[in-house]
Amino acid sequence: MDYPIILKAALRRIRIGYRDFIQRRRDRRYPSYSHKDFSSAKLFSYFGGLPRTKTRLRKEQVHDLAAQYIHHRFDLLGSGWVEVRHGISARGLEGHIYPKGEDVNAETSGAWLQDYINARNLAEAKSIWRCLKASTASRSYVPIDWQLDFKSGYRWRESVWHKDVPLGHKCGVDIKVPWELSRMQHLPVLAFAYRMAMDQVRPKSDENEPDASIFFEVPEVYAGEFRHQVLDFIAANPPRFGANWKCPMDVAIRIVNWLVTWDFFRAQGVTFDPPFESLFIRSVYEHGRHIVENLEWTEMHRGNHYMANVAGLFFAAAYLPRTRETDAWLAFALQEIIAETERQFHPDGSHFEASTSYHCLAAEIVVYATALALGLPPEKIEALKGYDHHDFRGRARLKPAPMKRFPLGDNHSGCPFPSWYIERLERMAEFIVHITKPEGPIVQIGDNDSGRLLKFQPVYHRLTVAEAKSCYLNLNHFDALADDDVYWDENILDHRHLVAAINGLYGREDFTRFSGDTWIETELIQHLARHVRFPSYREAPPSLGIVNTAVGSEDVWTKYHSLLNELPPERLKQTIISVSTTDIHQGLERFAYPDFGLFIYSSHEIYIAIRCFPSRLFCAGGHAHNDHFHLELTIQDRNVIQDPGSYLYTPLPIQRNHYRSARAHYIPRWDEDEPGRLDLGLFRLKTIVASRCIYFGKQGFIGELSKGLRKMIRLIHINRDKIKICDFSTDARAKFPIKESIGKPVIEIPFSNGYGKQLRSKPSEHSHG
Repeated sequence: MDYPIILKAALRRIRIGYRDFIQRRRDRRYPSYSHKDFSSAKLFSYFGGLPRTKTRLRKEQVHDLAAQYIHHRFDLLGSGWVEVRHGISARGLEGHIYPKGEDVNAETSGAWLQDYINARNLAEAKSIWRCLKASTASRSYVPIDWQLDFKSGYRWRESVWHKDVPLGHKCGVDIKVPWELSRMQHLPVLAFAYRMAMDQVRPKSDENEPDASIFFEVPEVYAGEFRHQVLDFIAANPPRFGANWKCPMDVAIRIVNWLVTWDFFRAQGVTFDPPFESLFIRSVYEHGRHIVENLEWTEMHRGNHYMANVAGLFFAAAYLPRTRETDAWLAFALQEIIAETERQFHPDGSHFEASTSYHCLAAEIVVYATALALGLPPEKIEALKGYDHHDFRGRARLKPAPMKRFPLGDNHSGCPFPSWYIERLERMAEFIVHITKPEGPIVQIGDNDSGRLLKFQPVYHRLTVAEAKSCYLNLNHFDALADDDVYWDENILDHRHLVAAINGLYGREDFTRFSGDTWIETELIQHLARHVRFPSYREAPPSLGIVNTAVGSEDVWTKYHSLLNELPPERLKQTIISVSTTDIHQGLERFAYPDFGLFIYSSHEIYIAIRCFPSRLFCAGGHAHNDHFHLELTIQDRNVIQDPGSYLYTPLPIQRNHYRSARAHYIPRWDEDEPGRLDLGLFRLKTIVASRCIYFGKQGFIGELSKGLRKMIRLIHINRDKIKICDFSTDARAKFPIKESIGKPVIEIPFSNGYGKQLRSKPSEHSHG
């Protein structure tokens, strides 16, 4: 780094440190709740009624999930369905268990809060709690313990200022657990349950008789539960205090879910009481202010966290009444969504953070922010023309008004998105299609923390508790439910919903064929965007994306294949996998994503994904793994070689490094050394090798891995009825791992199909990980 950049970064840190010192001292002397009066304010609204047919398709799932959420049971990050309240005993995480906290008597006055809330915020917190308990229906409400890691039992404190909240400081403790709960992504299910409960009370004449086997609560129960949980959170989590204000990304995701769920209820005719509306709007404003003051922005690096920040700010500004401040928020957030889409997504649509799961998260953030921008009412569009850029006080800068608009078909007012943006969003969906294996899940490349923005229709499998315990190691000693109870298990790796959502802006038939037409996301995006349609960058695509891309010539293949045949056995590792099909090449297509570092062969019979790092990722790697030339292989829906996943981040550092190590992947290696350093931190991976694709074509794949003057070659030959994987080197000193059997890692770790989840047995006989 140049000295001017170092000096600039140092000065910025000094400014931030001074600002934090002042804010911390102020929050200890005065209430951190906003003093603004929102009693007469009204939020904007963007959604109409929920699509009736598609919400009914998962009626049993919605019924059961809503019942769990009403009883404050949540299954997050491998926890199992656990009732989250004060005073519960946790099962522990791999032997790490912390003493349970005190139970509370949450009476109407809110006196119980004095043991949790800091003194300056106590009076207001009690007032909010009394508002929650004002109705007879809410008298039995039991507060959620929002600060609890309900896997390990460790509990943070509400009275600690947000930047002083510790994380990664104790073994087995995972702050992501309360963060995930505080995102409140379960709330939209309550709105869907309300719709189905209304249908049960007043069925439409054109519908069949209600299913007598499924009985919803009266509709008001679901609307009331939304109200109570929001007020519970506001009372027990004063702004800038406790674990749930620590990470601005989670603050942003929470406010998006609050606003969308509120809008869903409003679209169905629900009218909330004025005290709740006033407190709700004030908290929306407080969330926006917190995001602006704590943007996860640096000049050198910005990732999915920052993208979530600006999307949350955009939703808050779009819903809040117009003021000089919220107009500036709106313009800044939209400016940054466009800028970060260009910065974070490659021209081929893939995300820069070296993770397929984080690609899906970032793409989801972009599509919902895009649809909201297209659906802004005239008043908000005027705000984008006449804001004062001096009104924005954040780490990044807002450009002067007006915000530029671009022509869009017959829409005379145009849109804020240039043509490259429209094409890139479409390519994001194509990338998801290509990383999806024939049986449905995406390929896990890099980290996976099960992150989502909105969970309208997550994919669940209906199991019994006994079946779930037999599948998952993380459910050892799970006893919160009886073995014959229903256990809804979320499939984290299915992202067809996201292709359906993006297709709401394009209407491509091939996207519909891929995802199916049962997703509510398509219609919700269409409604949010006021039925605006983007033009496809391909008028009549013969297939999805750039098909049958080639790298290198046939002469290159011939050269290396001939070299392979001349090598002595001690310098060659070779595995042959037979495929029981007439011809592997039949219907086989190739898709190359060199910017991301992924080369794919795909057909109905076979799926091969080969990891090949691009050069610019050599020293990056916040979410990357040591998976140079790792191979993902599926044959006829059977996983033959599979990435092990991620499992956990900070609570178990040894496990974290196991899952991202070379020894947990099927890669070529000289020795026991890792190709990327794992000792620089849990989110740093300084690569000390270089890789490049030499050939990618009909015959197969050739890649070269370099470490100094030493070179390792991986050649994958796709024959008519078999796949041959060959690793060799031109260096006579090259050594190969001792365990050379296909699918046998040096480190035996269970396969993780979502954050905190571990399969008890491997997905198939030969699956890797």
